[in-house]
Amino acid sequence: MNDVYERNINIRLLPIDKNTVVVAASLLDLHHSISTEIKIDLTTREIVDADAKMVRVPYSGCPNALVHVRKIIGFKVERGINKKIADTLGHATGCTHIVEILQNAMRFSSSMLIGVRAGYGRVDKKQEQSEEERIANVMPYLKNTCIVFKEG
Repeated sequence: MNDVYERNINIRLLPIDKNTVVVAASLLDLHHSISTEIKIDLTTREIVDADAKMVRVPYSGCPNALVHVRKIIGFKVERGINKKIADTLGHATGCTHIVEILQNAMRFSSSMLIGVRAGYGRVDKKQEQSEEERIANVMPYLKNTCIVFKEG
């Protein structure tokens, strides 16, 4: 196999107001152009809206999976959400690519929500604190997740 095959997943977070963000995520490869948009309430961590579009797909039946996307409204961005997304939007009536996009978006959103909990509401806030202070602020949420947040 000499062909090069590449897949890109892109995720953007856009603030709507002080309590709401939109997480826009997309998947692009030679056969797919799929995008999703979810709105999250920052105070409750709840998905309050969800949508998806398929611009390019390999099969005519693929768009039939779009009817299920709104079923994630009400889910909270918390432990176990990726399994709930897979069970709700995947398998024989869903789309593995929508699941992949949204699971990546949830990982990204979870990281963002940790920052909100730690008080990082502004981009420049991190410059006001030392690295040690920033690590201490998020340690309760990220303990033992990587070398920087290793306990002890």
